[in-house]
Amino acid sequence: MSVHIERPYGAKFALGNFVRKTKGSSWHGRVVGFYSTDLTHIGYAVESWTEKGSVQIYPEAALELWEPPER
Repeated sequence: MSVHIERPYGAKFALGNFVRKTKGSSWHGRVVGFYSTDLTHIGYAVESWTEKGSVQIYPEAALELWEPPER
């Protein structure tokens, strides 16, 4: 099964980009989806780099590009 997820217009990050949370608790991972609410115009689902399958959602302003270490 193939699923096409459309990148929201104006989104800073694309599917597959590696990002990290910039403030507060730490989270590093890969963008695996998008979301939008009344308070968050563009948000991202980020799968953890260290805990595969664990996903957190963050607004765009909470994230920055990140270069993962070699595995």
